[in-house]
Amino acid sequence: MVLSTEHPPAVAEDRPGPAGRPLRTVLIVLLSLAALVLAGGVGYVAGHRNGSATPGAGSVDAGFAWDMSAHHRQAVTMAGYVRDHSTDGVVRTLAYDIETSQFNQVGQMQGWLDAWGLPPENPGTPMSWIQGEHGMGSMAGMSMSGGLMPGMATQAEVDKLQRMTGKAMDVYFLQLMLRHHQGGLPMAQYGAAHASESYVRNAAQKMATGQSAEIVLMEQLLRERGASPLPPPA
Repeated sequence: MVLSTEHPPAVAEDRPGPAGRPLRTVLIVLLSLAALVLAGGVGYVAGHRNGSATPGAGSVDAGFAWDMSAHHRQAVTMAGYVRDHSTDGVVRTLAYDIETSQFNQVGQMQGWLDAWGLPPENPGTPMSWIQGEHGMGSMAGMSMSGGLMPGMATQAEVDKLQRMTGKAMDVYFLQLMLRHHQGGLPMAQYGAAHASESYVRNAAQKMATGQSAEIVLMEQLLRERGASPLPPPA
């Protein structure tokens, strides 16, 4: 990922829109929803490609799509808040990149699930598609600490972030998102290695590559701001 130190390009001036919201923010939301619909359509088409069989509820493909969708949604929530409130151009651009890329990936994964005839949310136990398989049992213990998937923030941590402003908010966002990526990366790597469908493996690998680069970047940004990462997922 190439990161500019400038603010992300505005799609419109910050004139008041519906309910007093800045017009730029309203348009970003509308464009994001359009992108989600498009990504879902692409995922649906991919899910109907010729393959050996449609992935079932017990497959790595379905488990990955369910759990990574939920994991991504929290990242989108945190990044969206910081994109709207940060005055640090680098952090704001990073938040925008994470928000848009993971929002689109959620749409893609939901398109797969729809094409496979599966519900949008995991009806079973999160992370069960990894537990005990291929020597990955150690990840299972890490995954559900406190009932959360790897690296996810608690609701109290998300609430705290959304009460913060300024440099303190930027640093806390970088800390939470770094840990979030550290937890999500093994999920993406496992999906890339073990999903049955090539389009799922390819998408998971792209996620792993992108998150690996962002981990390095966030570690650098924290050092530059005189801060340290949170303990990684245990």
